[in-house]
Amino acid sequence: MKPFAYKMTPAYRHAQETPWGGDALRTLYGKAIPDALTGEALEASTLPGLESHTQDGAPLSEIAGGRLPLLLKLIDARERLSVQVHPDDALAAQLENGKTGKEEAWLILHAKPGAKLVYGLLPGTDLAALTGETIEAALRYVPVAAGDVVHIPAGMVHAIGEGIVLYEIQQSSDVTYRFWDWGKLGADGKPRPLHWDKACLAAKPALAGTPVRGVQTAVPGGVHTQCLRTPHFALDKFLCAGARPLPLSDCGAFRFITLLSGTGALRHGQETLPLRAGETAFVPEGVGSLFLQGTCEAAVATP
Repeated sequence: MKPFAYKMTPAYRHAQETPWGGDALRTLYGKAIPDALTGEALEASTLPGLESHTQDGAPLSEIAGGRLPLLLKLIDARERLSVQVHPDDALAAQLENGKTGKEEAWLILHAKPGAKLVYGLLPGTDLAALTGETIEAALRYVPVAAGDVVHIPAGMVHAIGEGIVLYEIQQSSDVTYRFWDWGKLGADGKPRPLHWDKACLAAKPALAGTPVRGVQTAVPGGVHTQCLRTPHFALDKFLCAGARPLPLSDCGAFRFITLLSGTGALRHGQETLPLRAGETAFVPEGVGSLFLQGTCEAAVATP
C-alpha cells in the first residue's frame, strides 16, 4: 500500500548560484544546507536538475506521476536579491520555447526590524526612459513583517530585501528576467547578466499591491487563515492546538503541507507522518480525511 503522504528532502540552490543567501535555513530549521551561502531549499520541486526527493530517495516526479505545475521553496535572503520580473504563460511560451510563466506568492516567516521589499514601480514610471541602475529611483518599497502574505503576479517588478526568510509557492518555472542587480559582482569579478529587453516586455508597470494578513476564522482545534486564491494556486495557514481536519483542495488535487512552527504530524486513518518546523510533506491527490495534529502552524498550498 502506498503512503498517504511523503516527507520531502529538498534540493538546494547555493554558493555562487545564490550569493545573497546565508545559513538561516540551518539555524532556524536544522536543515542540512550545503554551505553558508544557501539561498533556496526547493522543498517540493519537479524542475529538472533541481528535483526534491522523498526520504527514501524517490524523485517527486516519480511518486507524483510526472512533473507538477507548482513548486515550493524556503528562501533565506541574507542580502537583497536582484530587481526582477517573471513573464506570464503566453509570453514565456513565445520567448522561452514553450515554457510556462511564473506567478508566485510569499509568506514572510522571519524579517529583521525595518525589512522591506521592492513591490512594483512608482506610479507613472516609463520603463522605456530607464536603463540599468536608473530603475532604482522608480522602485516602490513596502515594509514587511512575519505573517505578511505577498502576491507576485506575472509582470510585477519585485525584489526580496535583506534580512528576510520566506516561504514561496510558485508555478513550476525557472524563467526570471533581471532588471538590475544593485551593481554587485559575481565570483568572477563581473556583474551578473541582465535581461533588460525581455524584462521590459514582461513587466506590467501598473501592477501594485499591499501585503495582506489573510482572513482568519476560528475553527474546532485551531484557526484557519485563508491567505490567497489566485489563478494558479491557493494558500492557507492552519494554527493547530490538538487536532483539526485539513480540507481537500478545491479541485481534489495534491497538497503541499509545510510545518511553519512547533511540532506536529499528519494523520490519515491509523497512519501518521511526524513533521517538525521547516519540513514539507507531499500529499497526492485523492487523499481525504486528513488531520493535522500537535501544537503547530502549517501552510497548505494546492492548485
